Amino acid sequence: MIKGIWFFGLSGSGKSYASRFIKKNFLNGVILDGDQVRKYVSFDLGYSLVDREMQIKRVFGISKILLKSNLFPIVSTVYFDQNINSLCRKEKILVVKITRKNIKKVMSYHKTYKLKSNVVGVDIKYPKIKCLTISNRGDLDFCKKLNLLIY
Repeated sequence: MIKGIWFFGLSGSGKSYASRFIKKNFLNGVILDGDQVRKYVSFDLGYSLVDREMQIKRVFGISKILLKSNLFPIVSTVYFDQNINSLCRKEKILVVKITRKNIKKVMSYHKTYKLKSNVVGVDIKYPKIKCLTISNRGDLDFCKKLNLLIY
């Protein structure tokens, strides 16, 4: 049985939507959004690869605190790596990569992609991660796939 879930994927892929959807099914669920952690905890970090690696270590640490409090962390971050994937497996946190069919269209208007450098999906690529991948096509099928994660 899983003790938490960690969504990762490009900005605009549907991680926040997925987190809110999953939260409805867990009374002890706590959404841990990487953007919020960056705003209130990791405000000392930038967006370089090294800073992103530090950020997800901090997010994982907060997830462990939630687990120790018998809460169900529902995490979403843009960046993710194999080291954190291994730690999540040990803690029984299900890792799910969310992709989006029309991500190129999203990239054309989403504020994140207007940055000049250190953008995941542009000049920072994901390492190979063995995990479940769900495609968000912007339809009800995405919700059905999310439902399958919890039942």
